[in-house]
Amino acid sequence: MGVTVGRELTVQNVASRPKSDSKPPSPYAVWQEKQGVPIVGGLIIPDLRGDIPTKMWDRKGVKGAFIKLVGGEESMDAYIVDIPPGGNTEPEKYMFEEEVVVLSGRGASSIWLPGGKKQTFEWQGGSVFSPPMNSWRQHFNGSSNQAVRLLAVTNAPVMFNLFRSADFVFNCEHAFKDRFSGEEDYFSAKGKALPNMIWRGNFIPNINNFTLRDYAQRGAGGTGVMFEMANNTIQSHIAQFPVGTYKIAHRHGPGAHILILSGEGFSLMWEDGKPKEKVDWKPGSLFAPPDMWFHQHFNVGTEPARYFAVHYGYWRIILEDMGPESGHAEAGHEIPYRREDADVLETFLAELSKHGTKPKPLTDWRK
Repeated sequence: MGVTVGRELTVQNVASRPKSDSKPPSPYAVWQEKQGVPIVGGLIIPDLRGDIPTKMWDRKGVKGAFIKLVGGEESMDAYIVDIPPGGNTEPEKYMFEEEVVVLSGRGASSIWLPGGKKQTFEWQGGSVFSPPMNSWRQHFNGSSNQAVRLLAVTNAPVMFNLFRSADFVFNCEHAFKDRFSGEEDYFSAKGKALPNMIWRGNFIPNINNFTLRDYAQRGAGGTGVMFEMANNTIQSHIAQFPVGTYKIAHRHGPGAHILILSGEGFSLMWEDGKPKEKVDWKPGSLFAPPDMWFHQHFNVGTEPARYFAVHYGYWRIILEDMGPESGHAEAGHEIPYRREDADVLETFLAELSKHGTKPKPLTDWRK
């Protein structure tokens, strides 16, 4: 079917929406546009740690931008904020879930319920945490000379489009005490290992060096771990796979945001029966495969490739379960190596040659 180069970063000005677009904007899009900050989109953001256009975001009190990827499809969305040295965000609470990744810098966050004691914890580059839904939160830069950049992946589009009221999303007083009731150690680094590669905890000190488990069922002899945080419907996972290998193609619903942590490579994404789109990635790249597009990840660099993905949790809402016993492959949502198109391996070998990297012996992992 052939491989084409994927669509990269664009900056949207929704005030200049094409007149030919007869579909009215969603309630989420209307609110998003009113925030007055850039909306950065495309099939992939090449490097979130680089020069992303930002603007003062009055609600947050710091500069920021929305990340509106093609594959988010208003199922999930993301934003970044930049906190200057010694600065802080404004206190906020809202009726949607989010997972926050510290892209750079160090600092602390305070989380609290109305009338409750503030729970404050420190973080660094690579930390991940999830303020419980509708709890107050405020983030602080702990450095006098280094900026902080935070990435948050949220289900805000679903909540805005469901309730169609920004007043409700931001001003509802209900406290979800079954999720968070002010526990002293809620945001400690403590966690609990559960079956099926799951780690349950509300603060991950560093996803770059978090210990992983065997995850070979997705191919390439990979490793991984699944995270459950803040009793959310949003969940996340880390996956890592060796140099000179690539993972089995699979597909699922929209919204999963994939952040590259280490390694160099590319991904192929395609709608069934249509040409494949190739996106190149490196640490800091972010992309989201569109709804039911097959996608496949390739490591052509010189170190293991590790990524962090935020998505909906398969056991809390109705989504296809992608575990090894789920029947996901039998339902046609995976493509085993033996059934993939010939251009997949051809593209991989050509990219390896460009990078001067040799493939791991194919018989060791491509079965």
